[in-house]
Amino acid sequence: MKEKDTFQMDYYQTYYFADICNTIIEDGFNYLRTLDDFWGNGQINILIKPFQKYSNLHMFIEFTIDRLFYESNQNYSEFTTDMLLNKQFWINRTLNYHNIKHISFKEWYQDNKNISIHSEDLMYKYLEFLEFSDFYIKLKEQMIEETFFILFLNRKFLREFNLNIAGILEISNIDEFDDITLINQKKNTLKRKHIPKWAEKAVFYRDRGICTYCKKDLSGTINISNKYHIDHIVPLEKYGLNDVSNLQLLCEFCNTSKGSKHTRISTDYERWY
Repeated sequence: MKEKDTFQMDYYQTYYFADICNTIIEDGFNYLRTLDDFWGNGQINILIKPFQKYSNLHMFIEFTIDRLFYESNQNYSEFTTDMLLNKQFWINRTLNYHNIKHISFKEWYQDNKNISIHSEDLMYKYLEFLEFSDFYIKLKEQMIEETFFILFLNRKFLREFNLNIAGILEISNIDEFDDITLINQKKNTLKRKHIPKWAEKAVFYRDRGICTYCKKDLSGTINISNKYHIDHIVPLEKYGLNDVSNLQLLCEFCNTSKGSKHTRISTDYERWY
């Protein structure tokens, strides 16, 4: 196995980030403003690009982590500068846990102590500095990979996530799209695109070579006549997207029976032992 095919899982607050992502999608009505920031302002043009390795789910996780980054470091209006200098912030604890060398607030302040602004604004200046730093980018990459690893296994979440984006695509106007060659203009749905081998392989092994509906073995080791299909969880005809997060493994019969209908998603998983 090549080194690029693996990554280190530290599991530092990974389930916390996954749970936040899940809560935002499941309770979409109460997070409408949050979600609008994710797919508004022309963002749909990025989301409809077919089979990007940095998938729509990656982008959503990054968006969520960025929001948490700021929210977890708010409410310092009553802190004096001395109090800030002696406080251990969440971002610093997280960077330390991952052994990522960085500039602490105290170190940053030594070079910026001449800034004559309120202590709370001083903190935001430091966060602004962190946001574009190499060490925060490195940290975020680690957190995104870990959270994606967890959420990509959750087909129920994937369905809800893609249904949310499908709803945005459905109400979008044709003049909102930069590349209309991706769009079936009669229906405003996306055209079917070839599923690349890397996406097919990821879905096949995630679903362990088993039809997620009928549990038929599709690996070819037991029955070579069983054919597998890579299916769109939210059908393209129902405004689904050509994204790896919108794919599942089905046998030929289950896929042709499903057609372009909205159907249930399987929450059955094979036990480890």
